[in-house]
Amino acid sequence: MPHHDGTEQQHAFPSFFELPGNGLGVIWLDGRDTQPSEANPEGGPMALRYAAYDAQWKRTAEGAVDVRACECCSTAAAVTADGVLVAFRDRTEKEIRDIAVARLENGKWTDATPVYNDNWEVYACPVNGPALSARGRQAAVAWYTVKADRGQAYAAFSSDAGRSWGAPIRLDDAASLGRVDIELLDDGSAAATWVEYANGRGQLRLRRVEPSGAKSAAIPVAGVEGGGASGFPRLARYGDELVFAWTESAQAAGESESALTVHTAVAPLPQ
Repeated sequence: MPHHDGTEQQHAFPSFFELPGNGLGVIWLDGRDTQPSEANPEGGPMALRYAAYDAQWKRTAEGAVDVRACECCSTAAAVTADGVLVAFRDRTEKEIRDIAVARLENGKWTDATPVYNDNWEVYACPVNGPALSARGRQAAVAWYTVKADRGQAYAAFSSDAGRSWGAPIRLDDAASLGRVDIELLDDGSAAATWVEYANGRGQLRLRRVEPSGAKSAAIPVAGVEGGGASGFPRLARYGDELVFAWTESAQAAGESESALTVHTAVAPLPQ
């Protein structure tokens, strides 16, 4: 276990990344400070923490990346030419929960900075974290937010390993349930997925987006449930193909409960 605080609070939503010398790094949401105490009867905030290991599983570093993070949005990590870049949903004392990034530089984490100030004020975790991809000093991030009571999915690009980000590019056409993923392509564009929500139904969709803001038409991949049973679809690149994975639920004849099954699909890189 990367955590040794001895509390029974949440330690979850990890993301892994490679480190020099065959090392391994991991970040996770850590609830040790949420443990009620005499000094803080209601408990403190969730934190984003980090640990590193060498090839012999000796822990070489640990500590906090951000001491106040959203409670249960998944995290993301990627390795750029300038080092490790992580993305997560931050949380301010005023309950603004926007996506932020931090970089591991010379063994220390930089202060978290927002990808974009959506200024989404929400008083409970939306359980909808960011996705991140990197190639050299290029990086791309996708995320979910809510504006005017409507869910929306976005992507943004960085040409300096996550130090700054371009303008957000809207992914969905009408409304989104989020559950995003993204993969950078060789020409600097990215393939992005999200769950579109229209007419009471969810649909996993794909489109190619460019740093300029140009984007292809949305391509339907599969119908998915609008509820939590559809989970978080995943996207990966393999050579000249994209691989998709998602869950679906179906109730067999004579069964009282629905069973979850994993589905996959393969498609050529979008043009």
